[in-house]
Amino acid sequence: MNPARQSPVNHPSPSHQFNPTDSVIPQLSNLTTSVIRSFDAEVSDIPGILKLTLGEPDFATPDFIKDAAAASLARNRTHYAPNAGTPGLRQAIADYLARRRDLHFDAADIVVTEGASEAISSALTALLHPGAVLVYPTPAFGLYESMARLTGTESVAIDTRGTGFILTPDALERTLDSLKGRDTVLVINSPNNPTGVTLSASQLQALAEVVERYDVTVLSDEVYAEVSYETRPAPSIAQFAPDRTVVVDSTSKSYAMTGWRLGFFAAPHALSAQLAKVHQIHVSTAATFTMDAAQTAYEQGDTSIDLMVGEYRERRDYLVHALTELGFSMARPSGAFYLYVRIPEDYEGTGYDYARLLAREAKVAGIPGEAFTSGPSRYIRFSYAAGLDTLHEAVRRIRAFRQSH
Repeated sequence: MNPARQSPVNHPSPSHQFNPTDSVIPQLSNLTTSVIRSFDAEVSDIPGILKLTLGEPDFATPDFIKDAAAASLARNRTHYAPNAGTPGLRQAIADYLARRRDLHFDAADIVVTEGASEAISSALTALLHPGAVLVYPTPAFGLYESMARLTGTESVAIDTRGTGFILTPDALERTLDSLKGRDTVLVINSPNNPTGVTLSASQLQALAEVVERYDVTVLSDEVYAEVSYETRPAPSIAQFAPDRTVVVDSTSKSYAMTGWRLGFFAAPHALSAQLAKVHQIHVSTAATFTMDAAQTAYEQGDTSIDLMVGEYRERRDYLVHALTELGFSMARPSGAFYLYVRIPEDYEGTGYDYARLLAREAKVAGIPGEAFTSGPSRYIRFSYAAGLDTLHEAVRRIRAFRQSH
């Protein structure tokens, strides 16, 4: 038949107007933009604002780490690396964990990721199967709950306000009893974001006994382990339940490498091999030259960590004292670089309301407590990753604000 004389094909008319979002997974309708990021963006346009919002160290990445990256680039280390990371970096991480953290993993048990957030998301994607439950103490970093929603998994938050922001064995047991034997993943974040509370070795050991008894898998988010002021570094639940714990960490806080996006997870070998499959699907591999720089950090960076933590301790002491004098109450942080401050009792609004008022009128921005718990909050998180000069000016402005309200 002559193609020019073929009858036109009649396509059925769509029964409704096409909506591109109809094709996305339904779980995304339950996800919102990070309150931390959205509030930071909202206040960034305020002229003269002092931001105590993000967990962003004000230190530059140490020169010896940058030099290692430059040397790697000069050697043309710009090609694909093994999915789990370069052998040199994986061994350096294993040596570092044993040397400074009393955690003992083979290099083969370590998978290098593009930051701790990717490590957490890859691990939870693998662990949160249909029917599983994610349990975590609140207040908490929002990524854990977001991953439960994204995977369509039930989550259970344990409110720790009544126990000084400490997850107790009794509270954990009550929660696990209520789940009646369902497969459970427990998130431990110590030192904690946003409270700065750090669980002691004895507290972690008691929790480890519970998770052993109930056969729970643990994801231990330890990105602030080195930023610890009493026990250096902070202890890990993996010291007491190594066969069921996935440890997550990164270079971001310890070495002031937030923009490098370099983290890892370490787990028992059989589990690590399974989690690595998800990492490979998500990102394939981290950049080779950044891994070379991170290897140098883990091999030579102990002194740099100690110097930065000394600065954070000085900032913490100043800010706790200054805000307490202004009538704010808080748990004294023993780790990380945040104060989780209760807003004044004479203020009737929420943490979000107060944070917005403080940003607009005092030009000091913290993150509302709603970023770390469900529902209204009476808290604001202030980051003291900023320098002392910034903190002094922030306190001056908050003092003037308090005197006028």
